[in-house]
Amino acid sequence: MIRITKPDPAPAKLAQGAALTAANHAAYVVDPQNNGSRANPFTFDKKIYGHSSVKRALRHIQHDKCCYCEGHFAAHAAGDVEHFRPKTRFTQSSGSPHEYPGYYWLAYEWANLYYYVCERCNREGKRDLFPLADPATRARRPSDPLAAETPMILDPGGTENPRDHIRFHGALPYGISDIGRETVKLLKLDRIELTTDRLKHLKMLESLRTIARLAIQGLELERGQARRELERAMRPEVAYSAMAQDFLART
Repeated sequence: MIRITKPDPAPAKLAQGAALTAANHAAYVVDPQNNGSRANPFTFDKKIYGHSSVKRALRHIQHDKCCYCEGHFAAHAAGDVEHFRPKTRFTQSSGSPHEYPGYYWLAYEWANLYYYVCERCNREGKRDLFPLADPATRARRPSDPLAAETPMILDPGGTENPRDHIRFHGALPYGISDIGRETVKLLKLDRIELTTDRLKHLKMLESLRTIARLAIQGLELERGQARRELERAMRPEVAYSAMAQDFLART
């Protein structure tokens, strides 16, 4: 996982969600036991937060990578629009009951949206999970301060740099803080299929490093090209750049 910086302003399309959010909140204030509940959940307009202009902006700042695992997968799947704080409902932990409503007032908020979240990270890992270090601090309405929460999943676009919490030993990620360890576990960033794919990438980096170190006359061009490819592998637009940074820092 790498840090994602979202530019201002937000895509103009998202402003169309303001009236829908206001309507949902008004309904919640009138009857918080029923409106937004499991029996009567809020509805949201995917054509707004999933609009092509929003997706295009998110794809650009995420370098066409999943915001969690850093994988490129556009050739195989369209990807999901991810709400970091779940909009309809949430769970504090895997297997615990769903609670309603979710963070409905953030459904169209630029800071809460990501795109190119791969199916495995979103549907098998993140889903409706949003654990807090202290559940009693959870925001339940727009007036509650989000700053009081301490999420136990890293926000790729938040104030914390994911690189300060998750590192790599070879192709395997590991947390160096409580939130880093929880993020790896809950998002399944160490799942076998993902680690296997990273390992293939790592073997390519090992080969390039070997070429870059060759002390054979006449291979100057090849050595230079290998060094440039290794430098490129650490750039944010390249898949698994965080892994590449840690691998090359040790060698």
